[in-house]
Amino acid sequence: ISVESLNTLLKQLEKEKRRLKNQVQDYAPRLEQESKAYHKTNNECLTYLAEMSQVSDSYQVSKRQQMDQLPRMKKNLVKMGRYNPVNQKTMHAKRGVKKIMRSNHLPLHL
Repeated sequence: ISVESLNTLLKQLEKEKRRLKNQVQDYAPRLEQESKAYHKTNNECLTYLAEMSQVSDSYQVSKRQQMDQLPRMKKNLVKMGRYNPVNQKTMHAKRGVKKIMRSNHLPLHL
């Protein structure tokens, strides 16, 4: 290869080097901005997940407390005479589900 063609190749390579260097300088701030945005979004996501977990935990505790109160409520209804274990759903082969209701109260007028 001649000296002249080597000099031409060298100039092309230096030009390509400058172009790539400028491209890297352009990408650096963009990369930093995107990195900050990613970390901000990730932190918000973690905060949101923590809040969801806390709400879910408190909901489960509340639900458990309500379930614990059901036997006491049933016992109170039995004491007051308002609970009748016969009030339940029965299955009928052709008609489906039928609810049987019996009142514990006497009629108002005889």
